[in-house]
Parts: sequence; structure tokens; C-alpha cells
Amino acid sequence: MLKKFLLFALVVLPVTAFAQEKIAYLNYADVVTAMPEFKQMQDSLSKSENDLRAELQIVSEEFAKKYSDYIAQRDSLNESIKLRREQELDDMRQRAENFQQFAAQKQEEMQQRMSIPIREKLQKAINDVGRDNNFLYIVNSEAFLYISPNAADATPIVKRKLGIQ
Repeated sequence: MLKKFLLFALVVLPVTAFAQEKIAYLNYADVVTAMPEFKQMQDSLSKSENDLRAELQIVSEEFAKKYSDYIAQRDSLNESIKLRREQELDDMRQRAENFQQFAAQKQEEMQQRMSIPIREKLQKAINDVGRDNNFLYIVNSEAFLYISPNAADATPIVKRKLGIQ
């Protein structure tokens, strides 16, 4: 039993002590949101969303006008004209729904496309910091329930590497 304990102490304890010195954590979200590229992406997405909302507003106003005109004239229209106008209104409603879906998909694709260079730049900085500081791992602090106050925080080092204050 004593041999097993000594073997454990000789093998595991130095590895554990070594690993603690070589593992750092990073607040990934904090770094990403501090990057100027992220702000630019947010601004571009916001502008695109505003443009799409304006277009949707125009479509909605056009639909509301046609619908109110139809309601005002509905009783005086013959059946074939009434059916044609109802079909037009239904088509307009369908186009508006399709546009909403298109707009949401466009925004999502734009966000994904614009976030790629941000993630790549951050990953390069993390890799450089890890290599320069001889870290075995840099882990995302958001994935852990507890981080020792003695653990190495790579967040400020990565921010400096990226030129972020």
C-alpha cells in the first residue's frame, strides 16, 4: 500500500503541479466584445437590420392601405372583383412573410460571414499568447464553475496582443 501511495505521489503530484502552472483561462466573450472588429460587425448588422425593417415597413403600409381600401369597398364590389382583390391581399401577405424569412436568413448569414475573421484573429492571438507564455492550454472561463484565484488569467495578455485596452 505504501508503495502505491509513493508511486502515486511521485507520478501524479508533479504532473498536477506542472499542469497548474501551464493552464490559463480566458474570458472569450469579454475579449470578443472588446474587439473593434466586433463593434464594426454589430454596426453593420444593425444598419442592415434597419434597412430590412424599413423595407418591411413599406410592404406593411402598402398591405394596410390595400386592405383598408378593400374593406371600404367590399360591399359595393361584384363577386369576381372581390375574389381577385382578396387573392391580391393574400399574395401580398405571403410576400411579406417570405420577406421576413429572407431578412432573418440574410442577417444570420451576414453575421456568420462577418464573424469568421474575428474568430480567426482571436484564435491567432490566443495561439500566440499560449506559445509565448508556455501555456499547455488556454481554456474558456465561461465553461468552468470554479476557477482558483491562483489560476493564470490570459485575458489581459490576449487583449494586449490584440491591442485592446
